[in-house]
Amino acid sequence: MNPLNHVAIIMDGNGRWGLKYKKSRNAGHREGLNTVEKIIKETIKNNIQFLTLYAFSTENWKRPKKEINYLFNLLQNFLTNKIDYLHKKNIKLKVIGKKNFSKKLNDILNQSEKKTSKNTQLQINLALNYGSKFELIHALKKLCKSKKKYQKKIYQIIY
Repeated sequence: MNPLNHVAIIMDGNGRWGLKYKKSRNAGHREGLNTVEKIIKETIKNNIQFLTLYAFSTENWKRPKKEINYLFNLLQNFLTNKIDYLHKKNIKLKVIGKKNFSKKLNDILNQSEKKTSKNTQLQINLALNYGSKFELIHALKKLCKSKKKYQKKIYQIIY
């Protein structure tokens, strides 16, 4: 049994890597995705139960639209081509963050989560459109709905 059961990776620097090696930022993003596939294999090999990939934060919306579109197309293609492989390997995919992408990407994300929901070998938490401020407010609002007696105090904190 591996005492390490959760690894989290902030996927940062792929675009800079591409430029450093006289390629495009998008080439760097593609190479980063190849690295993710290697990480998944090593995670399974080392019996790690959870892998969290911080892939696209709310701050990433400031990138050029062309680059954002490329990133989402890369993700769509990956899931379309690899979800059966992930399922066969007994990997569960869980998307964390706010899913407000294109209908097509949201559908692919939802279908991927549903297809792999009962898998137990490894859980990959894919953090998309996440940010600390959003996460804190979301958690407090959720708590507020479940704990009526704290509602006034929580709303004072949030607003």
